[in-house]
Amino acid sequence: MIKFIYSLSLAALISTIGLQASATSITTKVDLAKDQEVLSKKIVVAYAQRKDISQVINRLEMQQSRLKDSIHDPEISNLLDFLQLCLHNIKTINAAPRSAKTNQEIADLGTSISEGSRYIAQTLR
Repeated sequence: MIKFIYSLSLAALISTIGLQASATSITTKVDLAKDQEVLSKKIVVAYAQRKDISQVINRLEMQQSRLKDSIHDPEISNLLDFLQLCLHNIKTINAAPRSAKTNQEIADLGTSISEGSRYIAQTLR
């Protein structure tokens, strides 16, 4: 009888640990998505101020990669593919001479990343 109770207690503990790990994982994903939203806004502002955005781009790339590797939902995965494409376009534009047109393109792409990241964070909650 004691072995049975011990087994049940152990099973409950393992189950609880698994639930906590899952919750932490979801929290981390939500935090990454929220951070992506903030970083995309930083890119837009910094580019308009003619500042170097390469470090922010690199950080955003790393976070998108972490999210992509950890999310298996097809809808969110497709959205992350689109956000990666937006970030690739930002990198390409950043390498070209700056102009009013490139400022607007960066603003549009940054908005797409921001809104997509917000959607991901809300969906994962």
